[in-house]
Amino acid sequence: MPVSANILVISSGPAANVFDCLADEGFDLRLSHVDEFKSVVDANPNFDLVIVVAPESGQVDQTDCIDFLNEKKLPILFVGENPQPSKIQSVPVNFCDLEIRRRIQSLIRLEIMKKEYRRRAGTTTLYGFTKSDFSEINEDDSMRNILLVGNQSAVLGDILLQLERKCKVHVCRMADTALEDLRSGSFDAVIMIGSGQGDVHLRLCTDLRTDSRLFNMPVLFVLENESNREAAYVHGASDIVIHPAEMTNLYVRSNLHIHQSEFRFSLQKLFKESKPLPVTDALTSLYSYGFVQAHMEKLITDHQEQGKYLCIASITVNNLSDINEKYGYPAGDQILRQIGTIISFLIRGEDFCGRYKGNQFIIALPSTSKADAHFALKRVYGVTRNTEFAIALVAEAVSAVIDMGLEQLAPDDTFADVVKRGTKLGFTA
Repeated sequence: MPVSANILVISSGPAANVFDCLADEGFDLRLSHVDEFKSVVDANPNFDLVIVVAPESGQVDQTDCIDFLNEKKLPILFVGENPQPSKIQSVPVNFCDLEIRRRIQSLIRLEIMKKEYRRRAGTTTLYGFTKSDFSEINEDDSMRNILLVGNQSAVLGDILLQLERKCKVHVCRMADTALEDLRSGSFDAVIMIGSGQGDVHLRLCTDLRTDSRLFNMPVLFVLENESNREAAYVHGASDIVIHPAEMTNLYVRSNLHIHQSEFRFSLQKLFKESKPLPVTDALTSLYSYGFVQAHMEKLITDHQEQGKYLCIASITVNNLSDINEKYGYPAGDQILRQIGTIISFLIRGEDFCGRYKGNQFIIALPSTSKADAHFALKRVYGVTRNTEFAIALVAEAVSAVIDMGLEQLAPDDTFADVVKRGTKLGFTA
């Protein structure tokens, strides 16, 4: 049965709280005692994440454990006391389920983006690009630009203490003006101090998640009241930090989500840099049919070999011939171009999209189960189906009849098999 990620849990005990929380998340969870984890990792180097349940004093050399996992380039999440809070992600022993799930999802999504970048770069080299043509991805902790929203002086001072010399911080004391500041495009992330009087910061977070320009912005909350933890996640927070107990984690948690944004941008930049090559569909400016075929072959092979979920969605403009007949072929071309723009703008950073056939587009969602893919595509489905398109020299708005199909890769499937099966099943919001 396919999984979304392979996770190793290192613990001196059964770690029942971790396993119970993650039981239905589509992960392959493997438990290793602290005395044997090195041999487990050496035998299976393909873990996507290692969760270390912080041991009691004297049971394991934590520095040795961290050094070994860093040498293997495996992302780490500590449960309990974190020996390196400024470098390693962690959750407290009394974590809420939503918190650990979100943190794990963030770490795994970053790994998926890294793998997809390498895979997509490999496909691009088939068209004449060389490694020297790619822009280098800077994964160093370079100076970040952070917008800090709130006016609680004591908390504000502690945040500035954690971020000094690491980030450029601009303080916005009133939530009402934060949207304008963020729309300037100058900031890598925003940190909210508390939920705000009358939950104004929670509402601001919701506004960001519905803003077409800012919905991917990393949003972190520094909360003094742990009871607000789940509410912050529900309103769209990327992450939360409890003041004062978790303040040493603030920088590393901010950096995780900023790294995701950087890899999202790097995947977009890779596409733009390769446009002179025959990888682009001239009409929609998405990846071309040939590139889609070449890349999907590699994507499917990798996921079948690793036993990972892979979902593929298709978007079809069913009344394209009617539009062409009524308004002319340029009108149909304009609609396809606009739909391509919508798709490329709304998909997640790790997802791959391209033009498949004349009136059909595809979206591939790596390491994503069908249920999670359905959730991730709701926005694309709603916007494409409900948009009335403006066509040059046509006075009235033109509607496109859009159908979406979604299916999960099965063993021995080809790309065409998945698309065909998904098209028949359809998609409902």
